[in-house]
Amino acid sequence: MKRPGALGCVLLMIALPVLTVLGEPVDEHAEALHVGITIGGAAAGLLAGTSIGLAFSADAIDTPLSNTLLLTVPVAAAGAAAGAIVGRWIADVVLQHQPSPLFAVVEGAGLGFVGGAVIGGVTFSLNFVIAYHLLEVPEGYWGDPPIPPAAMAVLAGGVWGGFFGMVGGAVAIPLVSLVMEF
Repeated sequence: MKRPGALGCVLLMIALPVLTVLGEPVDEHAEALHVGITIGGAAAGLLAGTSIGLAFSADAIDTPLSNTLLLTVPVAAAGAAAGAIVGRWIADVVLQHQPSPLFAVVEGAGLGFVGGAVIGGVTFSLNFVIAYHLLEVPEGYWGDPPIPPAAMAVLAGGVWGGFFGMVGGAVAIPLVSLVMEF
């Protein structure tokens, strides 16, 4: 049963370089934009996940290093993955719209808000779900909000991530517009 799966993986591994060579020609500027914004989004997600994980661990009582790492590493990885996906989407939208430098401020703020909200929602909620069972905190520390705590974590992460993403997008997308000469 394992042989067809292994054979399929080997065939895909061999076919991938061939298919990329046979594809359409790639615009170097567009590819550089895709790569740059994808890496930037992944870096932003990694930074958000790491800082949120470390902040939660520092706030808890006597958190050992192993628990801090058990909380921070998966959250940072999920943040980097979400940031890379969102960055690729932002690059696609910017290339499709090709905003002028003046309109790029508005579009960048909107795209940054959505991207930051996704990254913040993913990192903060995952961090909360792991921290809720991992960290030792006093009784009633997590509060008793009117909605479930995990949903509140998604909402809070989305709001904070959206705010920081909006600021970053309002600066980055006009720079992209100037460099790409839209």
